[in-house]
Amino acid sequence: MRALIAIGLTAVYAACYVAIAAGLAYAPPLAFAGWRLVIAGAALLGLVAASRRPLVPARRQWPWILFLALAATAAAYGAMFASPGRAGAGIASVLGNLQPIFVVGLAALVLGERMSRADGATLALGVLGAVAIAWPALRGGAAGLAGPALALAASVGFAVGSVLIKRLEPGAALLAVTGWQLLVGGLPLLAASSLLERGSPVRWTAEFAALLLFLALPGTALATAVWYWLVQGGDVGRLSLVFFLVPVFGLGLAVAIFGEPIGATETAGVAIIFAGIGIALAQQWLGTTRAAAPRPYPPRRAASRRAGRTRTSSRRSGV
Repeated sequence: MRALIAIGLTAVYAACYVAIAAGLAYAPPLAFAGWRLVIAGAALLGLVAASRRPLVPARRQWPWILFLALAATAAAYGAMFASPGRAGAGIASVLGNLQPIFVVGLAALVLGERMSRADGATLALGVLGAVAIAWPALRGGAAGLAGPALALAASVGFAVGSVLIKRLEPGAALLAVTGWQLLVGGLPLLAASSLLERGSPVRWTAEFAALLLFLALPGTALATAVWYWLVQGGDVGRLSLVFFLVPVFGLGLAVAIFGEPIGATETAGVAIIFAGIGIALAQQWLGTTRAAAPRPYPPRRAASRRAGRTRTSSRRSGV
């Protein structure tokens, strides 16, 4: 079930890249990202207040929240919003979701998680498939590397956030921590926009409002909270492997909506990623099946049960 929920999140994240590419026609990237985060954080904090739960996290959690707000929110979302306009929605969704590469290393270093052989195969195939999908953009030379570099920086920021939230273990304060992280992280982006994007005001139209609400509510508030909840109950490195599906969904949406071309190299990359995800899902299924299989009694317990049945039958026969 957790794997299926995580796969559903990848479809939402892929749609976000398409919505960002469409919304950049109405707003500059920093302002767009800042409003998305502020609305998402306010929505989560409103939900916490409505449920009558503590709105302010514990004092010990605030240094983590501030670091998450700057590294995994302001920097990551700022880079993510700037990348589609320079690399295209398809390529941005590829390099912006290479989290598993960084999450696996950080999780081993910070959390002591280990990878199985199947996880390693999924990681290797995911990297190979992502490189194949991004190859046409990477062939553009140094002039075409600004967008891919920004998308890759977003990947690093999101990976840091996933590992740190696992290390923090917010528990019942998960929604409050996530809400404050998003809200505080959006404020520096709005401040930077007021200084750097003065000549590009936001055009508040109905279409832009719809795109912004989609990105803020299901695309950020719900998706981030659900992802952090998933991370609390499993290995973050293994769960993050499903993010290799985001480039697949993102590339498909970019082709369908923006008409971005797709060639043999991208098609091969999609097939390689599907093969890697198939290995990961097969590992999950086999692990669940083995865990659900009935285990035989240990020899001593089985012997004691046989002895107990013998004594019971003896009493019934009057011996």
